[in-house]
Amino acid sequence: MNAFGLAPLILIFPAVGFLFNALVGRRFVESRDRSVGEKWSGWISSTMALLAFFIGILLAASLIGNQFEGETIVLFNWIVIPAADFLVQWAMQIDGLSVVMILVVTGVGSLIHIYAIGYMHGDPDFSRFFAYLNLFLFLMLILVTANNYLMLFVGWEGVGLCSYLLIGFWFDRVNQKGEWMNANAARKAFVVNRIGDFGMILAMIILFWAFGSLNFDVIFSSAFESFVEGGEILIYGTTVSLGVLLTVVTALFLLGATGKSAQIPLYVWLPDAMAGPTPVSALIHAATMVTAGVYLIVRSGLLFEIARASGATLIASLSTSDVVALTGALTAVLAGLIAFTQYDIKKVLAYSTVSQLGFMIAAAGMGAYVAAMFHLVAHAFFKALLFLSSGSVIHGLEHGHHHGHIPNDHQEGDEPFDPQDMRNMGGLRQRMKKTFWVYVIGALALAGIFPFAGFWSKDEILAHGSSNPGPIFNTVYIMLTIAAVFTAFYMGRQLLMVFFRKPRTEAAEHAEESPPLMTTPLIILAVFSVLAGLMNFPFLSETAAHAAEEAHELGYFLYLEQLLEGALPVYELEAELEAIAGINVPDTPLSIVYFVAILSTILALSGLVVAWLVYRRRPDSVSDPDPMEKIKPIWWFGILPLNTLYYKTIVPGYNWLSRFLADTVDWRFWHDWFHDRVIRDSYVKSSAWLSERFDLGFIDGFLVDGAGKATSWLATALRATQTGYVRNYALAVFIGVIALLVWFIYIAN
Repeated sequence: MNAFGLAPLILIFPAVGFLFNALVGRRFVESRDRSVGEKWSGWISSTMALLAFFIGILLAASLIGNQFEGETIVLFNWIVIPAADFLVQWAMQIDGLSVVMILVVTGVGSLIHIYAIGYMHGDPDFSRFFAYLNLFLFLMLILVTANNYLMLFVGWEGVGLCSYLLIGFWFDRVNQKGEWMNANAARKAFVVNRIGDFGMILAMIILFWAFGSLNFDVIFSSAFESFVEGGEILIYGTTVSLGVLLTVVTALFLLGATGKSAQIPLYVWLPDAMAGPTPVSALIHAATMVTAGVYLIVRSGLLFEIARASGATLIASLSTSDVVALTGALTAVLAGLIAFTQYDIKKVLAYSTVSQLGFMIAAAGMGAYVAAMFHLVAHAFFKALLFLSSGSVIHGLEHGHHHGHIPNDHQEGDEPFDPQDMRNMGGLRQRMKKTFWVYVIGALALAGIFPFAGFWSKDEILAHGSSNPGPIFNTVYIMLTIAAVFTAFYMGRQLLMVFFRKPRTEAAEHAEESPPLMTTPLIILAVFSVLAGLMNFPFLSETAAHAAEEAHELGYFLYLEQLLEGALPVYELEAELEAIAGINVPDTPLSIVYFVAILSTILALSGLVVAWLVYRRRPDSVSDPDPMEKIKPIWWFGILPLNTLYYKTIVPGYNWLSRFLADTVDWRFWHDWFHDRVIRDSYVKSSAWLSERFDLGFIDGFLVDGAGKATSWLATALRATQTGYVRNYALAVFIGVIALLVWFIYIAN
């Protein structure tokens, strides 16, 4: 079966859902029966997402039937400059990597769409929300199916726009200080992401200068050929080292990835993004958009490996790939520490997302591209599950707050009730049993407990770090192992604070389980959080792995690896790279590394046990302090340097710069001086001169009035010769004859 021709439908279906809700969705919702109108709006949007997922399944089946060989579907010629021999096509690259991303985006996205029908019930802007969701799917699918960097960048910027729109969906909400929480969070995300996008733009410009194209295949093949032929490239008559050029390009890609995938130092936008509705947190900030940076690095893996093999360094003796790996590992540790002290149930998960993205970035930096994608897919399931489950908790707590005979605006004191604060929870496992069990599954998968999906994907990354020699790999392995322990601790802390002991508020005591429309997607995600490890299940022994590899009969083992190897040129050219160019792609273990698996499991269980020891008794009420407050060295991580630095230096600096640009540059210089003095006054003075001097004085006075006066004077002079006497005319004729004689006698000769 060949369904590659159906690929454009994965873009058409979400576009149809977006147009429906953008144009007529509100009319349906505001119809006579709002509940029916919401179903039309929500289910048409969800159906479009499900249809795109179905096309993704057909594409995956076609890819398998085609021996993992992908195809490129050209939709139309986008930018054509014949004189420069430049062509950019709008084309979809359907290969193992793009199909994996399509299935994640549409599969998880469909479940989140269905969940959102129940979660957003009653929202006055119900249809606008689903229009944004479908628009996001459309643009994310453009990003992951692009066959060139320019088309990828369209999707890249598009999902950034949708992130801004969805984070700020409730833009009119304010906090106790009168600050626009959601609007500010949306602006913060938008500004921080533009920093990373600047790196992407520069990288594309350099690649175009170097290779005359932005097409993946052209750039990758040209880079490989240049490296084999001597490692130099000609740019506008100047010879440049290919290693240096690609080091700069990959460093700029890393900058782009730190923005989209929330790595140090640009991670600060993601926790604030939790101000948006919970389905937004699950779809964009856990499962899809934030993985765009990981996808970019994996897709560009050959460029990173050539830069690594060239010997060119970025910082001291570190290659770009080394910096990528260390950035990811440091982010994983730092974000895990920050999660220790968060009270907002969604912010714990937000910092957890930052930490897990660090795992993926570190894996890609070490060359474990398959492991990075494996963790990306597994993480999409269990983190979407956790975010949606947290939304179910918030939903249940809000119902308990409104129906538990509690004042609407306040809860036990003067502070407004916060349904996201874990200190207001406790004992929910009895009130919300379905949510509790799926939350436990998601938490254990995230903590890396056997046999859940996170155990397999996270351990594959750790095994890669431990199995390859070198100080960078060892350092990254140690840091990621520490981050894994942190993960288990803060998830144990969250489970205990939310679901165990007695309810700490009346809202928790009267909490209600969410409706089936919300819990059904949670159950499906929970199943995948358990079974997703099978997609890249390793061999149980090293002997079996080597025997199967030599016979090229991997069967259903390491299926994701088989799928991705045909899509990534770094694996397709692995033997040739090593033989000709000396590039040695670090190997990912094909079998379980039992030492790593056992150690990580013991450490993860230890993290859960420590969390139980610390939180088994307190906090017992809302007023009880968090036990972590007593541990000063850890508590201070609540104001860790980068976020504090952001708010204490970058934000004031940005505000000062904004005021300076607005007041001094824009108003005083541009408006008052340049606009008023240079432009306006110069225009007024020149207009006055042209009007008074040139127009009235020269045009009217000299040319128009002067010509009239000259004509009048000449006419007056000539009129004197017209006397009416014959003698005067005879005299004139006589004088004329004399003049002619003089001319012919004296002058003409």
